[in-house]
Amino acid sequence: MATVTNLTLAIQVVNNGPNLEAQIEVEYDIVFSSFDQNSNQPYSELCRLIGDDTGITPAEDGADDLIPGGQLFPVIILPPFNQVASNGQASIHRTRTRTLPLSALNEDQGAVTNPDELRAQVTLTPVPPVSVVRESSQVLLNIP
Repeated sequence: MATVTNLTLAIQVVNNGPNLEAQIEVEYDIVFSSFDQNSNQPYSELCRLIGDDTGITPAEDGADDLIPGGQLFPVIILPPFNQVASNGQASIHRTRTRTLPLSALNEDQGAVTNPDELRAQVTLTPVPPVSVVRESSQVLLNIP
């Protein structure tokens, strides 16, 4: 099964006139197993930002939040455009970028000011084999 390695998230805050924006860059490698390389096993690929609220101190609501507009790839989930396969390669390097309003990253909106905890999340899901169905020509049979 393919694995994701060297996953990094970088966020640059930039001033775009009256608005602050976040320039987001996620980089990672997809490393394919020998089975993936030999079979060209496809995977659906998803790269998104999450607000990390699990296992942190101080504890918050305990549930990770999806960041609005934070799906870096694919923009639209439409097979086969969201799929990746090895095509005989051992690994593939990915760089995904997106610019969002800085306010979109404010995932901890409470009475107490606290930093927003953000992570990049990459999910690879194996695409199951597709069934192939064929029918022969019709045979007419009169059974007495």
